[in-house]
Amino acid sequence: MKCDWCPPKLNAEFPPCFQIYRGVNKGANPGNIHHLHYLASRLKPEFFDGLVLDYKHRLAPNKIITANWILSHNQPAGFRFGGTYVSRIHENILQTPTIHANINPSTMSTNVGIVYFPFRCLRIEADLQRAADDAPLQTQSTIEYRGGLTTLTLDMYNVRAETGRTTLSFLRSVSEHLALGGEWLLEWTDPTSIMTDTAFAARYKLHDFSLASTISRQGIDVSFWSQVHPKIQMATMWAWQRKTSKSVGTICYKWDFEDAYVKGMFDSNLSVGFTYARTVSHLPVSVAMNLLINLHTNRFIFGLKFSLDPSGLQRDKIY
Repeated sequence: MKCDWCPPKLNAEFPPCFQIYRGVNKGANPGNIHHLHYLASRLKPEFFDGLVLDYKHRLAPNKIITANWILSHNQPAGFRFGGTYVSRIHENILQTPTIHANINPSTMSTNVGIVYFPFRCLRIEADLQRAADDAPLQTQSTIEYRGGLTTLTLDMYNVRAETGRTTLSFLRSVSEHLALGGEWLLEWTDPTSIMTDTAFAARYKLHDFSLASTISRQGIDVSFWSQVHPKIQMATMWAWQRKTSKSVGTICYKWDFEDAYVKGMFDSNLSVGFTYARTVSHLPVSVAMNLLINLHTNRFIFGLKFSLDPSGLQRDKIY
């Protein structure tokens, strides 16, 4: 299933062809503020420890089953299975409402989510997570409006009478290349303790580079992404946190090959790492290997990941 024109896969629960945002003036709308640094952050390798086995299979055009087994010291180990169900599909593009879920049968920890576009410009999304122990139910809800030049997003995290966190963000294209916006945070740890904060965001983007920054009382984030070669991308990220008075700088790159890619990174904490992934010719299998070393503590993690995909849902995209 070839899908070079599909949008980027923003959520690992969905196959690459899932159309998260249906065409709303893609050339003018700046996206939401949470993906302001997406072009740079996606180049950073996603490190995993131990052995990971993934399985995805399409039972029907609108039904996908998934299975995952992890053997690791740093991540929750065990077996999970689940799937993705969509009520509508159009030319191999999953539409909405779409439901995804998975469960660990040994601990009964469960993840459930739904994405729904009641209108082309309105996205409603909800995610629930039930932990294996008696921990409270974790919830996240999003309501997002995407207009021709503006995106307005409301996010709610574990909202209860006692505790909760809510953000309201706004991002607007003021020109073809420049987008400006802001975010307002409301957080409470008990009904009488309420904290508010405000952040400002800006991004300047051309076809081959992007410069983005967010500034608030809590810290500063700056990212730079560049397409230095048709097959090579590079990014630089810098973050400063007021609470700890510390900053971290990171340099990342991605080198694409015909059926493989390499991602690498180096940061100011003396951590060096890379990920190598490729698809196996004539087999519905992709393999990924990663290594992360901290030169200061002399510790490392190493991981292998095998993804079996008989339906070819991720044949053109390796993660």
